[in-house]
Amino acid sequence: MPLWRFIPVADPRDSRWQDRQIRDGLVVRAPSSTMARVIADREVPSAVHGSVGNETRSFRGGFADANLYWVQRVSPDESKQLGGDAGVDGVVQEGSTRETALSVYYGEAGARRR
Repeated sequence: MPLWRFIPVADPRDSRWQDRQIRDGLVVRAPSSTMARVIADREVPSAVHGSVGNETRSFRGGFADANLYWVQRVSPDESKQLGGDAGVDGVVQEGSTRETALSVYYGEAGARRR
């Protein structure tokens, strides 16, 4: 199965992040980019805590939102370095996380999770 890389494209101050952590370098093995989004939402934990108003809690990482992440097929050379196309579907590389610049809890406070 091919490997897919998630590329965060929304500005860190975009309210669509909804206090989700931005994940750089996430790579998923899946038969298609759509399935890669489903697998990423299922397997990568979301760090959103609490709720502000009457919204429904979502424990998803926002990977299904095309306005937050683009999904790009990993090149054949890099795919070989990550174990190739053979293997079970799932997260191959979790990458790193960073915080959004805008919080639905505290506005532009950067220390909301400390």
